[in-house]
Amino acid sequence: MKLKSLLGILCLFAITFTVISCEKDKAVLASGSCSFSIDSTAYSANTASGYLEDTVGIGKKALTIQGMVGTLNSFLAVTIIFPDTLTTGEFTEANHAFILFSKNLSDSTASWTSTSATIKITSINSKYAEGTFAGILKNGGNETPLTDGKFKVNISNTY
Repeated sequence: MKLKSLLGILCLFAITFTVISCEKDKAVLASGSCSFSIDSTAYSANTASGYLEDTVGIGKKALTIQGMVGTLNSFLAVTIIFPDTLTTGEFTEANHAFILFSKNLSDSTASWTSTSATIKITSINSKYAEGTFAGILKNGGNETPLTDGKFKVNISNTY
């Protein structure tokens, strides 16, 4: 009788551990999702993914969320260099957060870089990241707002 009770408790523990582990490592569709607006034009990525790199030179982790937009001719990259470990929170250009958007990959003059960026990570672990982003993008002497940015991506490690 004690053996059956012990086995029942062990099975319950194993099931509980499995459920908790599955909740901890969220996963999204293989293509991920990323959407944003630039100068009141809405964009939605066809594919979106996250890449985590170990920056050997400075010993920090860099997360880049990237997405291909439209006819795969436009590209967005949102990057954060974490101060210590992967963590939720708000990151700005003051602590190494930036955004790059190219309206036309075949035209180098069509690239916009952030002069200000705010990236909020609401959920993150070694396999998944979710959050929002916004900023001001600049191309030459022109500036335009990037608003309503949202992403949910699986993360691949490149180290």
